[in-house]
Amino acid sequence: MLSLLAFFVADSENELVQRIYRRSLTAGDRTSIEEKLTKLGRNTQTDFENFRISQLTYISIGFTFATLALFLGALSLVLYLLSLPFISLAILFFTERGLTQRCQERVRGIEGEFPAVIEMLTLAVGAGESPVMAIKRISQRANGHLAKEFRRVIQEVEAGRSFMAALDDLSNRLSSDAIRRFVDSLAISIARGSSLVETLSHSAHEARNLERVRLLTAAGKSEISMMIPVVFLILPVSILFALYPSLANLNVFGSG
Repeated sequence: MLSLLAFFVADSENELVQRIYRRSLTAGDRTSIEEKLTKLGRNTQTDFENFRISQLTYISIGFTFATLALFLGALSLVLYLLSLPFISLAILFFTERGLTQRCQERVRGIEGEFPAVIEMLTLAVGAGESPVMAIKRISQRANGHLAKEFRRVIQEVEAGRSFMAALDDLSNRLSSDAIRRFVDSLAISIARGSSLVETLSHSAHEARNLERVRLLTAAGKSEISMMIPVVFLILPVSILFALYPSLANLNVFGSG
């Protein structure tokens, strides 16, 4: 406690705190974290700094509990010193792993929304609207992660960027195979002047098939997970109940 008080008294102008904060922003793989935050729709410097601040806050809480354990005698000085780097590494690992899981869940949600959105886009283009106006209409009327990404595409187009460049940036940002194939097929169709309705219909049909395969795969994994308690819990107990009377009778005969 005296060391902490001496630290804050010596750092009255917060120079050391700011230096530690700036070093924390450059620590680790910043590019990977920025890519994951971009997939979540958070692509500003403030979002990255907020993520680092949350990590530093968790590390500070961990250090506080470790220090309290040291003062209460639950930890020795050696274990306390060894626990500090372990706490830091564990918090960094679990926070970044949680960020990765959130990105994967968002991409899965977008791929789940994709077939319905593409069908609406097919109907709008078939009614005579241009792809840009159709995407703009869907982004204004629909809800969900993909609609938000389409709003960002429309904002980039209205800012002067080309439509295909904005869509290409969308596919690179999400890292989804379904979105990548859709953008490529749309670009080829516009470049060759082929029917957009047929291209979009094919993309919608392919997206439905991929969603069906994904659901069947998830169902297969769920069946395997359901077999674990059956094989390792219910079946051994059933066998034990079936064999116990026989084993009891054998023990009686053996003792007699």
